[in-house]
Amino acid sequence: MPLKVALISDELTFSALQEEVSIVNINSINYWWILKFWKPDFVFVESAWKGKGNAWKYKIASYPDVPKRSNKDLKKVIHCARDLGIPCVFWNKEDGVHFDRFIASATLFDTVFTVDENCISRYREILGANARIRTLTFPVQPKNHYLPDVESEVHSGACFVGSYSHHVHDQRRSWQDMMFSAAQPYGLTVYDRNSDRKSKNYRYPDWPWIEVKDSVSNEKTADIYRKYLVQFNVNTVTDSPSMYSRRLVEALACGSIVVTNPALSVDRYFSEYCEVVHSREECDDVLERIFRGGGKHERERARAGADYVLREHTWAKRLQEVVETIGL
Repeated sequence: MPLKVALISDELTFSALQEEVSIVNINSINYWWILKFWKPDFVFVESAWKGKGNAWKYKIASYPDVPKRSNKDLKKVIHCARDLGIPCVFWNKEDGVHFDRFIASATLFDTVFTVDENCISRYREILGANARIRTLTFPVQPKNHYLPDVESEVHSGACFVGSYSHHVHDQRRSWQDMMFSAAQPYGLTVYDRNSDRKSKNYRYPDWPWIEVKDSVSNEKTADIYRKYLVQFNVNTVTDSPSMYSRRLVEALACGSIVVTNPALSVDRYFSEYCEVVHSREECDDVLERIFRGGGKHERERARAGADYVLREHTWAKRLQEVVETIGL
C-alpha cells in the first residue's frame, strides 16, 4: 500500500509528490472529510504561497500589515488532525529568506523540516526542546527530471530558467548580470518564471543576445535542461550548507553542464559535478572552454552528476526521511 498523504503545497511539490504517494489536496472546506474518512498516514504542509488552485493564498504566510490574512484555517486543519491522531509535518522551502514570513504557521507543528540548516537553532529557540526539527533539502522527481539513455540533440547556446528581480536580491541579480554578460558571444535563452507578472521589477535586461521566453511548467523544464549545452544557476542563499536552488538539482539530474555561483551547499554536495565561478574572468574562461572545446569532459562530469543526484537526492529518499522522523 502506498503512503496516503493529505497535502497542502504549491504546484511544484504536488506534481513531484503525486508520482510517489497517494495524495489528496486538502483545503478549508474538505479537510474534515479527508482526515476523518480517507485517514491519511500524515499531513504534509509546505510553506505555500498559494496552494493548489489558490486554495491557501494568504493563509499560511504571515502578513502583519493585513490582519484579515491569517492562518486560522490552517489551525483548524492541524487541530482536527491532532484530534484524530494523524501526524502533521511542516516543510519551509523558503528558509532562510522567508523564515519570519512562515514562523507563525511553523509553530503549529511538532515536526518541522527546513531547507536551510542554519535555521534549525532559530526554530529550536521558538518551538522548544521537544519539537522535531530536521533539514529536508530540495529533491528531484526522477520521472520528470532524468538523463535519457539516448542523448538528444544539444543546442549550442546557454540557458537560464528562473526569475529576475530589480527590487530585491541585489547580490543574486549581480551574479545573473555577470553570467548573462559572459554569455554574449554564445547567445542566451531565458525562460522567465515571472512572464505572467506585469511589473517592470521582474523584467530581464533588454540585451540583444538574450532571448526571453515565457514560463513553462516544471515538468517541461527537463526538456529545456537537456536542450542547451550550458545551464546557468544562481543560488540566492550562499551561506547555507544545505540550501540550494531547485533549478540546480533538477538541471544536474538531466545531465546538464551547470555553471553556478559559489555557495556552501554547492561545496558540500555538487562541486564535483558543476562549474563553480567566482568572477567574470572565471566565467569567461569556463564558457570558452566549454563552447570552443566542445564540452566533452564537462558532459562526462555532468553525467556523473546525474547519477549522483538520482541516487541521493530524490523525493523517494526525502519521503523516507520524513517517515523515519515521525515514526511511521
